[in-house]
Amino acid sequence: MLTWINEKAKWIIVVFAVGITVGLLAMDRLPEHTTQFPVGTINGEKLSHETFDMRLKQITANRSQGESLSDEQHAKLRNDVFQSFVREHLLSKIFENTGLVASVTEMQQEISHNPDVVRSIVSQEAQQRLYIIQQGASNPEEANQRVQNYIATLPQFLLDTAFNKESFEAWLKTPQAYEWQSMMNYEMELKHSTIPLKQLQLFVSAALHPTSLEASYNAKRRLTEYELEVASVKASDFNRDHVVDSAEVKAYFQSHPDSFYIEKDLVKLQYAIIPLKPTPSDEEKVKDYAMTLYNQLADSSTGTNFEDLARISSEDLQSAEQGGLLGDYTAKGVWVKEFEAVAFSLDSGAISEPVRTQYGFHIIKSHGKKLDSSDAELVKVSHILLTVTPSSETIDSLELILEQVKVDFSKSKNFSASVQSNGLSVLESDWLTKEDSISSLGFIPGLSAYAFANKERPEVNSGPISNVLKNKSYVFLASKKDSLKAGTRSLSAFYKNIEESLVQKKAVEAAATYLKSVEAKVKALDKKDSISLDSSLSIDKVSIENLSASIDSYVPGVGFGSESFVKALKGLKVGEWSSVVPGESSAFMLKLVNKTEASEETLNETVASEILNAFRFETNFVFNDFINNLEHSAKIQDNLDLYYRN
Repeated sequence: MLTWINEKAKWIIVVFAVGITVGLLAMDRLPEHTTQFPVGTINGEKLSHETFDMRLKQITANRSQGESLSDEQHAKLRNDVFQSFVREHLLSKIFENTGLVASVTEMQQEISHNPDVVRSIVSQEAQQRLYIIQQGASNPEEANQRVQNYIATLPQFLLDTAFNKESFEAWLKTPQAYEWQSMMNYEMELKHSTIPLKQLQLFVSAALHPTSLEASYNAKRRLTEYELEVASVKASDFNRDHVVDSAEVKAYFQSHPDSFYIEKDLVKLQYAIIPLKPTPSDEEKVKDYAMTLYNQLADSSTGTNFEDLARISSEDLQSAEQGGLLGDYTAKGVWVKEFEAVAFSLDSGAISEPVRTQYGFHIIKSHGKKLDSSDAELVKVSHILLTVTPSSETIDSLELILEQVKVDFSKSKNFSASVQSNGLSVLESDWLTKEDSISSLGFIPGLSAYAFANKERPEVNSGPISNVLKNKSYVFLASKKDSLKAGTRSLSAFYKNIEESLVQKKAVEAAATYLKSVEAKVKALDKKDSISLDSSLSIDKVSIENLSASIDSYVPGVGFGSESFVKALKGLKVGEWSSVVPGESSAFMLKLVNKTEASEETLNETVASEILNAFRFETNFVFNDFINNLEHSAKIQDNLDLYYRN
């Protein structure tokens, strides 16, 4: 019995841990009275938690494919599912108000034109029915007979190796085609979503009429090739020479009143973190556990099997599924040196004592060695990996430090002083939206729920200081330093961006001034001389290149599809240099060496394609813009944090 417990000890601990975790989540998942609140509202209409959670579970199961998702992936998935409900609700209201309905003819055409979809959904349903038939049989012979009888009833187009369109079309005309549950579901989707959506897209884009004149202009611009000499000076060479004071930033802010509105609620946090690192005690515990497993394997009287123990205990999940096997025979240089040294020293069938590497403790079993064609030694091994992570005691001790910060804060009401008095540093976030994470820390469960109070239940917010939160790397405590509401203008939220923009503008102007000062030298240089080989012909800070480009090309020192590039080329004659032009990150001047336009035939073909592509592109652009505006103008209340706080 003791041997069994030793063998299964890790799993027993995991099971108890999961049980405790589930219990804690059950107690904390739904705050008091939360169940009376919907998971969200869309223009005043409620989205129930039950409806939302049902779809969330289905999508999570499909997305995870049996593998666990991270906290961040779960949070993103919840937000995506909520957004899908928002979009469906808003579109269904438009379909209803505008009378957009799929006709029987439209549905028949859609089904007929998508045989791959139909084959896929019907095949899946047929497979499910076959499984049920097999499970309901009392013996293999009966199961086989039932399966054969059922297959005989299936439509022929499902059974043919090569798709037969005539067979498919004939089946669609029979009543039996629409008795399949998958086909009923597909019809409902076409009727209430797919076809009305296409109809709406046609209405929204009805005013789009790309002209041949516009298409010809765009095609000619894009197909014209220019051979150029480009002389450029980087603005970055002058950045450190410029500073911008607060008065300049404020003046720019006030002169652009429509450029600095807050689109979403923002918050800025002060916070303290403690890295989650294993202690020497944690290291010793994992090592002791690894030795326990090794002793079981070394003691033949226990009957412990390496492969079974690897499946149960190894934290290298991929190899654990294979009983710990690390692929086929492997040469030196693949594994880390500590692992490799032991792996190649073992005799066939031998098992090593725990080996420490950067990944944790490994117990290695050799399956033998051989030589390859070049007489290099190869070895085949399995391993059991135990990673070294902070124990619950270590995590608790770190959390207690931050709990003490909370106690001190309750007395002083000064977050910085409370953090520093406990020997920690005070850090500050950038402005964050509800969807953002602090980039250097990664996703922290519960942070968004603290930082953005729920409008339905503001009392569940933890007030001026957060609870102690954690992810895989840190324990974390935060206090709100500032917040901004959507729809307001704010200098503080954009101060850094404005400052950087003004510094960049001054640097570009300085680069342009410098290039003008050496303009005569640039024009005097003949690019046929090997400037790169003769330093006496080079000009400090000036880069000169020969290249071919179109209007939409990337030009070094200029950028990609730059308006300043178009400005410099306008009216430029072959053999001439342009004036100095300030760009986004440099100043430059161009010499037009040659200009090649597309042939009439190529231009005509491109114009025809341009008209078609322009319509498709503009249609998608306008429709996506319509949908985005529809969502932005809706009154949406997201209550996910009431149900999934941590």
